[in-house]
Parts: sequence; structure tokens; C-alpha cells
Amino acid sequence: MPMGFAEGANRRSSDSCALMTLSARPGSHHSIALLPRGLGCRPTSFKKGITKMKFFRASLLAAMLCTVAVHPVVGAQIHILSVPAGYTTGSIELGVPFAGSLAPLPSDPTKLYVSVGSYGAQSIALVDTVGASIQIVASGFGSIGGIAVLSNGDLAITENATSETILRAHDLTNDGDFLDPGEITALISPILADSPFGFTGAQIALAPAGNAAAIPAGALVIQTADGETSSELLVVENPETSPAFRPAGGAFFSGFQYNGGIDFSNSGHVIMGEGMFDMLTFTSSGRIYALVNTNADAVIGAGEWNVLVSETQLAAGLSDLAISKEDDVFTVEGSGTVRTFALPPNLLSGSATPAVFAQTDSPYLSTVRFDDKTKTFAPGATAPSARLYLGGYASDWTAATNLVWIQPQPTSHIENWAIY
Repeated sequence: MPMGFAEGANRRSSDSCALMTLSARPGSHHSIALLPRGLGCRPTSFKKGITKMKFFRASLLAAMLCTVAVHPVVGAQIHILSVPAGYTTGSIELGVPFAGSLAPLPSDPTKLYVSVGSYGAQSIALVDTVGASIQIVASGFGSIGGIAVLSNGDLAITENATSETILRAHDLTNDGDFLDPGEITALISPILADSPFGFTGAQIALAPAGNAAAIPAGALVIQTADGETSSELLVVENPETSPAFRPAGGAFFSGFQYNGGIDFSNSGHVIMGEGMFDMLTFTSSGRIYALVNTNADAVIGAGEWNVLVSETQLAAGLSDLAISKEDDVFTVEGSGTVRTFALPPNLLSGSATPAVFAQTDSPYLSTVRFDDKTKTFAPGATAPSARLYLGGYASDWTAATNLVWIQPQPTSHIENWAIY
């Protein structure tokens, strides 16, 4: 049975570069100490920045990952400190540590699939933001990099610790979860996994119909985090029926360092973030690219990409991005700051300067996601509006057990007063 969670308004953000010690997964001789928080420390694993590095911390899920429901536990929290006028905020308590991946249900965006747990022991929960419940629907993962909901209700999952592959979750018994035998299988074996840590699959986006990137509708766009200049965007077409990489054996785009999020503009161009880390100076930064497939083939070639935002403008790294209906890009990073910028009219020649949109008290925000990109996110909107979700770490650098959200709030005003 689902458990209840608390949801309330946050009326109460920070740029941190404190150092910490990280170790590689068990059995590995690779380790990196005293890394800044600015890059990659997503709850799923450090391979969001430096592949399979993990944190040694206790998991609140240790005794409950194999159950359908979990008991509410209020743990470390993220709080929103400031947002622009015309927006309201709130918090959803998960009761367990958020692990970095979030995917709204397309048929009902008030329900979210989220990854929960700690490295080596993660599950997927279904969060009902209206009914105030959270239910474990899939378990047994080591590290979930990304989740996408296919049109038939299946889940595509990048798993980069235990199975190191791209998985499919399919509800064979129609009981609302993926916990029965045979309901989680390999969707397709990864390619180009040239990191010393194997497959580093991270965020997943679904290609919208009629997109300008010439990617088949419903295809998976998967970002990897191999390091150096070895990361790729991989396209998997026909994921529900006969999954295949497009192009066969190759990448849609490659040559960047680490993942920093992917989304589609309103016209259907791919906007991609790159997380960057300098091993000599121990500093992090980020870049944001526009990928414009001018010849409508299966790859982004020379002259078809442009850096919209340079690393000098994202000095706290880049962990994720999301694009609103208004074509505004929202980014999160190795601090509690949410930044935003409008996409320029010409993606191949334009540039942008991110501005601060909101502040939280998190030292590291790992995830930013809209629940429904068809709805407006304009301030003070009176029409049905989108909700922007944020997740990451609490101020004490433990994985937060809540998600926070920002949503337009209609502006109250009275005009044309008259006395009769």
C-alpha cells in the first residue's frame, strides 16, 4: 500500500565549492580524493561527472528496497530560498533519499517516476503528487542514470553499476508495478562504452514527434559520461518494438567530457549540456550546445553544432537542464542556484548569458525537470501551468529526501475600481 508524504509551501539557496573524498566502486583501483562538489556528484553515482565513483554513506532503504511501499521518514531537506515574483514553491517529501532521476508520466504528469536509494541499492518509486503517496514499483538496481516513460507505459532505464546496460521495465501482470519475475529485461546492449568503468549511461530524453533534429519520434536519446572527450549522445529508435542504434554502431553526437543534461527546444532541436572537470586545477565548469541537424541525417556533423553558453559562464559546473514551453532553458549545477536563459533565434550563431532564476540551500542540485512541457511556465500565468522540479543534496551534503518545486502563481490584482 502506498505511503503518505507531506507536501507544503517552501517560503524559505548557495554556491559551494567545499571539497570531499570519493572512492571508486568496490574492487576498483581507481580513486579520486578531495574533488570539488561542482561536478557530477549526482545521487545515482559520481559517473554523472566522474563515472562510477560513489559515496560511502548509510542508506535509508537498506531494509525496505524489496517491499512495495516504504514508511515515511523525513530526512535531510532542500529548501527554496528565493524565486522571482509571479511564482510559488513547495516541497514533496519522499521519505527516502532521492537518487537523481525523475520522469513524469506523460498520461498524467501529476505522477512521477523517481529513483531512490543509495549507490548499489536503488529502486524506482511512483510518486502521486495529488494523492500524496509513494510506492516502490521496481527494485534491484545498482545505479540508475536516467528514466524515460515510453508511449506504451514501459520504462527505459540506464543502469550503470550492476547490469551496466539499458533496461526495459514492462508490467506483464498489469498490477501497476515492475516487481514480478521477468518484468525487467535488457532493452539493448550499450555501444561505444569506452570508459574504464564500462557503460556510463546517464540522462534519457524522448524524441518528440516532428522534431527538427530528424530523430524518429519516440526514440531514446541517451547521454553518457565517459570522460575526456569520449562521451556520446546515443539514439535508440523503435525502443518499444525492435530497438536499434541510429546510426548503427555510432553516435548522434560525441566528443564532450561528461553529461550535463539534454532536452528538445520547441522546434525540436537538441539542446545539450556538458559537465566539465579539470583534473589539474580541480575546478568544474559547464557548456551548453545547440545541435542543429541541417541535413536531416543520423549524425551531427561539422558546422551543425554551436556553443550557446561557454564554460566561463558556468563556473560551478552543470548537472542538468530543462526547457520550458517558452523556450527558456533552466540549469542546475554544483551549487544551490537555478539559472535560466532564453534560446537565441539563431541556434547556430547565437549565444546566451544565464541569469539567476532561483536560489536553494542545496550545495549541489542534480536534477531539474518539468512535469508538463506543453503548459506555460510564464510568471503569473492564469492558464494551467507547468511545475519545475528540483532534486539533489541537502545543506549537510546528504541526499535529500524531498523534491522541491516552482510553479507560476496567478498575480492578484484589482483594476478599474469604482464607487456607485
